[in-house]
Amino acid sequence: MGDEKKGDGLYTISPEKFSQSTAALTELSSTKKNLQDDAEEDTKCGLGDWKPQWLQKLATPKLFLFFYSMAGLAQGAQFTYLVGCMSTLEKRYAYDSKKSGLVMISDEFPPILLGALIGYFGGLAHRPRLLAFGLLMGSLSCFIMAGPYFIYGPKSVDNVQTISKYTTVKAQFCDSDFNAVQESCGKSIATPVLSIFVLSNLVKGLASVIFYTIGTAYMDDSVKKNNSSVYLGTLFSLRLLGPTFGFLLSSLCLSFYEDPFYDPGYSTKDPRWIGAWWLGFIILGIAIFIFSIPMVLFPKRFPGKKLPSELKNKKETKPEPPKSPIEQLKDMGKAMKRLGKNPILICHYLGGVFRLNGLIGYYVLLPKYMETQFRQSASVASLYSGPAGLVGMIFGIFLGGIAIRKFKPRPRVMTGGIVFAECFSFLALIICMMITCPVYQMTGTSSVIQPQFSLNNTCNTDCLCSTKVYTPVCGPDGKSTYFSPCYAGCQGYNKTDGKEVFTDCKCVHDESGIIRVGEATKGYCNSECQWLITFVVVLCVGKLLSSTSRVANALVTLRCVDPKDKSIALGALSGVFSLLAFIPYPLIYGALTDASCLVWEKSCGKTGNCWIYDSDKFRYLLHGVSAGFVFLGCVTDVFVFILSPRLKNLYDDDEEEKKEPMTERDEVEIISNGGILGVFKTGVPNNSFNPLKDEEKTSTPL
Repeated sequence: MGDEKKGDGLYTISPEKFSQSTAALTELSSTKKNLQDDAEEDTKCGLGDWKPQWLQKLATPKLFLFFYSMAGLAQGAQFTYLVGCMSTLEKRYAYDSKKSGLVMISDEFPPILLGALIGYFGGLAHRPRLLAFGLLMGSLSCFIMAGPYFIYGPKSVDNVQTISKYTTVKAQFCDSDFNAVQESCGKSIATPVLSIFVLSNLVKGLASVIFYTIGTAYMDDSVKKNNSSVYLGTLFSLRLLGPTFGFLLSSLCLSFYEDPFYDPGYSTKDPRWIGAWWLGFIILGIAIFIFSIPMVLFPKRFPGKKLPSELKNKKETKPEPPKSPIEQLKDMGKAMKRLGKNPILICHYLGGVFRLNGLIGYYVLLPKYMETQFRQSASVASLYSGPAGLVGMIFGIFLGGIAIRKFKPRPRVMTGGIVFAECFSFLALIICMMITCPVYQMTGTSSVIQPQFSLNNTCNTDCLCSTKVYTPVCGPDGKSTYFSPCYAGCQGYNKTDGKEVFTDCKCVHDESGIIRVGEATKGYCNSECQWLITFVVVLCVGKLLSSTSRVANALVTLRCVDPKDKSIALGALSGVFSLLAFIPYPLIYGALTDASCLVWEKSCGKTGNCWIYDSDKFRYLLHGVSAGFVFLGCVTDVFVFILSPRLKNLYDDDEEEKKEPMTERDEVEIISNGGILGVFKTGVPNNSFNPLKDEEKTSTPL
């Protein structure tokens, strides 16, 4: 039976069709209600059944930004704290910079193996709770890192006492009879300690890939694209306070001795000083744990935001059955294939790889470089190398984000600005390479430019000196520094008015360079360097200018891929950076650091940490290699600039540009009046509706 039009834009239909339509609409309404209930549940703050109404007011992107930034601050501090303590750990457990490099790269294996998987499957999970899990892993890694102190204890009784005939003086003297029989060798703990450090960094790597991959995508999805640059700029700026805090914390902790309740008898400027390296890891572990708690309570998505694509696809009369793991892996493979065919993304990845190799490697070695080049203690070096430059980076990132928000530059302008800004890093490194200080005059040693540098000479050979402990002394000429009283040929010691003097030194030089018997004072000769502040200022300005491109770089990564590939792109980026940047740079820079070493710590036939570096060689290698990497990064940025017109929709939200047309599956309203059935689309005027169509298509829309 056909339908009859009764006027007013309505139809009458048969009872059979009415029953069928009512059943279909009831099923549709039930399905829609279930989806709406699930969607509402996804936007509520809380855990389990505990979701009080007062807590829902806290479900805002701004509050998430605050807690996420604070958590990022603590995690960033963990990395730079380790960097600031690295030279101290090398001295404490007697291993070289290459082994430090192995420790540094161990946290890159989780991103390589799991980065893409976490990025893909993490985008389908409850992301804030996954972030909380990552933070708990970061907290655990801090406690593991501090473990060796509680397992092996502090170095409160220095072994140097066993090689000194003066039991109250921790220095080696020229006494062949005593030195020949005092070499005591205990069991080395370097290998088990390094194993603990590697385990800690493996856990830290898992925590980092979860935190940065999932968190950045969640933040970008939670705000409008128009405001994304401001949020990302604020996020990156606050996150950089973490490295600053890490260096400050290392400076503070290293000013205390490893056992804070023990007095070793020498100051922080003494090469033998071992700071309380473990203390900062305990502090950071507690802080990361505290910030993991609010993350658990945030909703899967914020109120007012569109459904994620995986939920949006379920907006059907009958939900699709869940995909099997094999099908999901196939989908991930297709997504990876899309990323591999994206030329902008590939060039952008390569640029980041080159820059990270150069800049991260440089800043990891910067504290040690300042100790060597500018005669600073480990505590002071951490203070200068961290906050001074990172404060400039914070301002640069924040200004870059504000500029993008205000001016909304076209892709070509934005990527051109990236090239221009990154060039300042290259220029700053070249200028810093030219800033130098006079090297210590190691009189009585072979020349640095000769194939072999040796502390031994014809005068001190019979003393049987070792390099087990570095105790510098200054000769009577006031400019010649000797490795220890033993290498200066000193046989006696006295302390008057707090001044330590080594006497009967047969291998010291006078002002004319002639060897004679004289006295030597403890410590380096007075050779202050006036270029430290200039070096720090140049470095700070270079960081400030180059960091203005950080937000633009993040936007290129997020906007050059499909929105559905955002999380996996960040996960893949983490894996690429780990494989090609974070693993190579510790090995590269560890090798160039060891290549600059002149005097190694040697005891019991084993080589430990480096005591003295060739400062000029160290300076040229460090800055030259870093500048080369940064230059290659600038070259790849030029290719991104050329391809930049392909970037679309940098600042506009898709849902604001396009309104999806309403379909028969949109919410409907049924009005029954005396056997007359009217089918209206919600929000559509009465004179512009389409009647429900049955399988025979007997209804004719107006």
